Amino acid sequence: MEVIQGIQGLKVPSSEAGIDKVMWRHYPDDFRPEYSAASTWDQLRTHAATKEWSKVIWFPQTVPQFAFISWLAIKDRLTTGSRMRAWGDNQSCLFCREPDETRDHLFFACPYSFMVWIEVVGDMLRTEPDPDWDDTLQRLITHPYPRYDYILLRLCFKATIYYLWGERNERRHNNLYRTHSQLARTIERVIRSIIVSLRYYENKKLRGLIQRWFSSRQNH
Repeated sequence: MEVIQGIQGLKVPSSEAGIDKVMWRHYPDDFRPEYSAASTWDQLRTHAATKEWSKVIWFPQTVPQFAFISWLAIKDRLTTGSRMRAWGDNQSCLFCREPDETRDHLFFACPYSFMVWIEVVGDMLRTEPDPDWDDTLQRLITHPYPRYDYILLRLCFKATIYYLWGERNERRHNNLYRTHSQLARTIERVIRSIIVSLRYYENKKLRGLIQRWFSSRQNH
């Protein structure tokens, strides 16, 4: 009955009103002639409070594949040995042979991964790196770093997670190994390439980024 009453309350179409137009709802009470997939998705999805770690993962200079793997790591959804155990597969750490390969062990309690992290992060943490996952993440969330340092720290954090996970899988599936220094050098080259791809020299807000990157390497 409510539907019928609602229909009956509508105005009867009239040629005097002009040609009908298709309008798309972008937001409540905001209808526009153009379609927006983003607005449609935003209205269909279930909204939740923004996670405090989201700024570590999603920011303008982010790299999508780094962000995705890091997001899985934060959610503890990577197929580590501890998760594979539920399927009957006992997988120890392929870096140090620790029997219990957990997310927290890989990032960065494992001696191998911690050495990679130390080399990549340089002096940007402004304190000694901590191998504890929760402490490292919480520091990135709460500490008021300078702008350039914070951009680079988040790139370092996500790139290190991404390449450590890739190295772990190379060892597991292809029996290929790199030393911690070799892997750290690879990550550093990638970050340098990312900075160049940002065309930092054309953006006043990013012009000091490459200088800060090189200065963080001086003692490493």
